Amino acid sequence: MNPFGRIYEQLRSMKLSAKLKLIYLFSSVSAVILIIFVLNTALGRLLFAHERSLIGNSLQLGVSQLEIYVNDTINLSNFIYNNDDMLSACNQDYGTDYFRMYTAYSNDILPDIYVYQCLIPEVTDIKVYTSCGLVPYMGAVDDLSVLQSSPWFHSSPDAIHQWTAFEENGKRKLAYIRRLPQDSLYPYENYLYLEADHDYFFSGMTSIAEDSYGLVIADADGSVLYQYSSFSEGKRDLDAQALAQDYEETASRLSGQYLFLNASVEPVGWTVFYYSPIRSIRSAVIQTVLTTFILIALCFALLYFLTFITVNSILSPLGQLTRVIEKISLEDIGNHELLIIPGRRDEIGKLIRTFNSMLKRIRGLIDEAYVQKLKTREYQFNALRAQINPHFLYNTLSQISARAIMAGQDDISRTVQLLALFYRTSLNSGSDITTIGNELDNIRAYLSIQLTLTDNAFQVAYDLDESLLDLSIPCLILQPLVENAIEHGLRNSRKAEKRIRIRLCRDEAGRTALIQIQDNGIGIPADRLREIFLLETDHIGIRNVNERLRLFFGEEYGLSVSSIPGRETEAVIRIPLSGAASCDRDQRESE
Repeated sequence: MNPFGRIYEQLRSMKLSAKLKLIYLFSSVSAVILIIFVLNTALGRLLFAHERSLIGNSLQLGVSQLEIYVNDTINLSNFIYNNDDMLSACNQDYGTDYFRMYTAYSNDILPDIYVYQCLIPEVTDIKVYTSCGLVPYMGAVDDLSVLQSSPWFHSSPDAIHQWTAFEENGKRKLAYIRRLPQDSLYPYENYLYLEADHDYFFSGMTSIAEDSYGLVIADADGSVLYQYSSFSEGKRDLDAQALAQDYEETASRLSGQYLFLNASVEPVGWTVFYYSPIRSIRSAVIQTVLTTFILIALCFALLYFLTFITVNSILSPLGQLTRVIEKISLEDIGNHELLIIPGRRDEIGKLIRTFNSMLKRIRGLIDEAYVQKLKTREYQFNALRAQINPHFLYNTLSQISARAIMAGQDDISRTVQLLALFYRTSLNSGSDITTIGNELDNIRAYLSIQLTLTDNAFQVAYDLDESLLDLSIPCLILQPLVENAIEHGLRNSRKAEKRIRIRLCRDEAGRTALIQIQDNGIGIPADRLREIFLLETDHIGIRNVNERLRLFFGEEYGLSVSSIPGRETEAVIRIPLSGAASCDRDQRESE
């Protein structure tokens, strides 16, 4: 046999659980290899492009914040540019008239400067450089020659405004310089100087990305206004000036090492150049791919666990069923341990339930003869017990009644006679079957005794179809129902008129006799009523009556109970009959 044939035979001989595990292992390994390839290629490129897009969006947000600060500064300069009072104060020939200078400072220059500084928080200093001869005062006005001598100031007739970044006393500063109007009305040369908080102005540029990156901001002439780097020590930044002046060449030369992005600050023509090492971006991408792979591996592990549980849930009951079938024999088929608890509703559960039903049916067929023998012995015992002569009890009660009459105790005599009648009809000469008439005699005696004991606390009404009195019925069917009506219906009722009504009639179809026992007591709650046939009691109760009736007449007959809480309860016995007309519905409704 060739090697493939041997492998095939070994696979066929493997257990089902081992086959499923092998198939799952092969499928999982193949899927993991394919996923690793996909994650390392297509997903890697997608993640890199996504990371680039995220950085671009973050860069644009930083640029938008920077544009807001730039516009605020330019708008502030527009306010001052159009302030006629301040322009007029800076275009007067004061000579040595210091009082006029002081008046110009107090009324036209200093108040406006203080207000403007409060309007724009990022502007930290406002100053006017003038050639009109105003004496410098409180840093608000200075001579134009001071500005012209500054190395960072570029004076030219075409330069109306300029942004410049410089370092002074070891601190980086950013200034916006604007030439104020000069004409026949304003003959002197004046410049507005607005100094911004350098770190605050560019604060939006320091949180573009979580990874290390560098950033350069240059004006339209290629002059570097700001640069930032978050590289760790040991790593060199790119040449900011070279990047600002020849961005295309630098980006092309270092494209394999850095990711380059740029964005424009529209109001002033600045350009923001961003660069970050591709290695750091790739590490984030690799970390994402690795995290994704771990999650997929966990999913496969969970899938394996669920597959194992599913396979075990199928094979375990089948193995248990197989072991039970192997144990079954005629000697131990009655052993209840052979039954399997299904605990599930799928096909396996259905198979186990069917097997249990079959096993129970076999047991029932085997036990039928034995159970029948036990029932026969029980019936023989009941018949023997019923043969006990009750004459001693009757004679004793008669003697008590006679002595009560001789003593003038008529109530006692009547009660004893009723008690004798009650026991005589209850014992029924040892027979389990009696007539409805005898049962009603038993109930009359019982109710008379109850009325005597309760001092006529309730009323009793009878509505009887005498043509049905000879129908057969098991003994002691009505007494438990009447007792239940008194004890649980009327005794706790606070109604002024309490009553029990016993009615014997036919149903509308004329094929069933109905015995109705109604009381106007407290009723039965709905939840209690649903469980009334399920409750076990220590005496002959409603469940006993229903089971005896169904056993004697069949499953379609028996006892039903209905109730309206707080109003009434009705127990209805249905037994078969033949002949005569039905109960009159109109009579029932009127009553």
